[in-house]
Amino acid sequence: MRSSTHRVRRRIAFGGAGAVFALAAMIAISYAKAESSAEKPTQKIVSLHLLPESLTLTNARDVQHVLVLGETESHQRVDLSITAGFSPASDLVSVSADGAVKPLKQGQTQVSVTAAGLTVSLPVTVKSAAVTEVGFVRDVEPIMAKVGCNAGTCHGSAKGKEGFKLSLRGYDPDFDYEALIADFSARRFDRINPANSLMLLKPAGGVAHEGGRVLRTDSDYYAVIKQWIAEGTRPQDLAARATSIEVLPGAIHLAMPGDAQRILVRAHYRDGSIRDVTNEAVISSNNIEVLEAKDNTVKALRRGEAAVLVRYEGNYATRPVFIMGDRSGYEWSEVPEYNFIDAHAKAKWQEMKIRPSDLCTDGEFIRRVSLDLTGQPPTAEMVKVFLADPTDSRLKREKLVDQLLASDAFVEAWTNKWCDLLQANAKTLGSKSLWMFRGWIRDQLAAGVPYDQFVRELLLAKGSSYRNPEVNYYRALQTPEKTQEKTTEDITQTFLGVRFNCNHCHDHPFERWTQKQYYEFGSYFASLSFKKGRLPEETIVYENPAGGVQLHPKTKAPVDPMVPYGAAQDFKTAPDRREPMVNWLTSADNPLFAKSMANRVWSYFFGIGIIDPVDDIRASNPASNAALLDALTADFVASKFDVRHLMRTIATSRTYQLSVASTKWNDDDKTNFSHARPRRLSAEQLVDAIAVASGYRPQIKGMPVGTRAVEAPDGVVEGMDVLGLFGRPKRTSACECERTTNFSLTHAINLVNGSTISQAVAEPTSKFASLASTMKDDPQLIDELYIAILCRHATDAEKSATQLGEGATRVANAQDLAWALMNSPAFLYNR
Repeated sequence: MRSSTHRVRRRIAFGGAGAVFALAAMIAISYAKAESSAEKPTQKIVSLHLLPESLTLTNARDVQHVLVLGETESHQRVDLSITAGFSPASDLVSVSADGAVKPLKQGQTQVSVTAAGLTVSLPVTVKSAAVTEVGFVRDVEPIMAKVGCNAGTCHGSAKGKEGFKLSLRGYDPDFDYEALIADFSARRFDRINPANSLMLLKPAGGVAHEGGRVLRTDSDYYAVIKQWIAEGTRPQDLAARATSIEVLPGAIHLAMPGDAQRILVRAHYRDGSIRDVTNEAVISSNNIEVLEAKDNTVKALRRGEAAVLVRYEGNYATRPVFIMGDRSGYEWSEVPEYNFIDAHAKAKWQEMKIRPSDLCTDGEFIRRVSLDLTGQPPTAEMVKVFLADPTDSRLKREKLVDQLLASDAFVEAWTNKWCDLLQANAKTLGSKSLWMFRGWIRDQLAAGVPYDQFVRELLLAKGSSYRNPEVNYYRALQTPEKTQEKTTEDITQTFLGVRFNCNHCHDHPFERWTQKQYYEFGSYFASLSFKKGRLPEETIVYENPAGGVQLHPKTKAPVDPMVPYGAAQDFKTAPDRREPMVNWLTSADNPLFAKSMANRVWSYFFGIGIIDPVDDIRASNPASNAALLDALTADFVASKFDVRHLMRTIATSRTYQLSVASTKWNDDDKTNFSHARPRRLSAEQLVDAIAVASGYRPQIKGMPVGTRAVEAPDGVVEGMDVLGLFGRPKRTSACECERTTNFSLTHAINLVNGSTISQAVAEPTSKFASLASTMKDDPQLIDELYIAILCRHATDAEKSATQLGEGATRVANAQDLAWALMNSPAFLYNR
């Protein structure tokens, strides 16, 4: 290309980027001003409500909090706990300024609670005000967790701190007790004079402590530990540990940024008792841009949604938080429903006072759905036919979806996706096995094999890597030293959406999964063995009945196979050790198998999962629309795990077909699918889109001429660095994050100055040169370029904006226009 052309192109590209950055800055500033200047509407409080409605106190340390909620005329509840006044009717209890009720004498009494000019009574029963014995599990361990002794940055780290190690966040109280009592020759305690114990001196600052002072000598925590030492530092059975926690209130609705809500945390125990552990529980926000969580209070930062994670002694709970913001003037406008997806999306929009965008145009739809289902845009001929079709738009879109789902292009695109997920790469498998594994995956997709059967055949595979290509999945997971660990972690992440890697070394600090469950699940693969076949690079995968035994790293005892939740057949009665696990995994009753797949597929069409990341399903990462995900999962199961049915349901929903253009009532929505999200084309989509638009397809080494990028078998494609640059994964990880879709200056420079686009545009045999040479009418030629590249007709203004000239100049100008269109967001993003 000519240097002058390059100068023009650079000016266009970087000028456009500057405009985008300036516009983004203006939007951010105006949004911040709107947020800060919005006045909070005040409403009259008409009644008070207490949580809990009554208290029962059982001993001197049983201090319980109460929330004071005011109900407005519009039935919204606001937290008045900070400003409320408390007046006990007798000397049986005392109440602190923050609403903590402490028992003083046995009996029954009332506490008058006053706020907003209203008064209600809180019934209180004091069963006993006696000082009870301190328990290590129930009393001491929670204190160590609260002040940070067993945090990952302190003694809970993998190697401990300063020669002293505790279990991370107290997941193993027995280990912690032995470490405190037996380690350091038991010199951490002075039972004659407890105040001289190192366990008190160090955290209270009496002697040098790297962690600083974390306990005050006049605090309740100090008194509890001191009493435990004085009583003889006795152990306590693990049965004394809390079995679950209750968080009050339930769903939290905050009207405006700046509003706050206190929360209460109550622990439930095996003996039926309930204890207020608000001060000891740890809370955090899963969206720090929207919600601040500190101590026992959550505070709204801006309009949006978040979840507060509450953690106490191995128990976890989440509560959704909705921050409405100023929605003055909002009115719901009814929209049609194409299927159940729209009904559930609409319910959430109404709850959050969101109005969805209008439908996308037919041109936008054909490009969007073609990219999503086949990995490439439609040809210019397909676009023309579709746009000219006078059939009702909804009906012709449904027909298009069915055509794409039945195409070979669909099979190739999703074969490539499954090769990513199953880590099919030549470095591990060798060239022949890679080709055979890819061929098996392709055959399964072409035949429409149900998802549960596909996974079942994959996970029960055994035999030769050449005769039974599906066994190459286990070969892909094979590592020199940690095959069993990688198999355990990758299978749970890929097929359940659960990340088990954290509980490899210890109980998961933010989830219910334990280290014991990790090794129980891994035990299903303990007898899986590999040996060389007779042919070059052939591998035999087989189950060796006398194979390895899974040992627990702490107890060194054998661990029998067991599923992490639910129940499975006894492995001893199964012909294959893996079979009970696979039956359980692929069952329609497994709550995560179908859900994780439904959520994963959804993310491929919307750019974000209903649970996101899609392979990190946990209590602290709740669904943005749980009802929608449940319905999508149920429909997937009812279809007998038909993935095409799942995709068709999504693609024919009205929600999927919404425009990328946002409105005043949904421009801040990032999680409720009220408008489409621009998604940068994947590496393969970009290469194939350039080829479809220009007619020039770069040669892939070792592949026939005309081969699509998605048909390249390996993750690393020799001679096509552009695929790696734009995020094609090397296929060594189960994480979706291995594929990247960010857009950086490096990507921009490659597109503007590199050969990725320029070579296709400048190719003498490209469509652009041919069109410019044969089509003499400028508006018609410009329209053809827009259809070929952007899948839409050019507007009148776009047709009249450029004079293309004659002869060689006309060809060059047409190529320049094509280059500019290919560097535009409308081409580089799926919109």
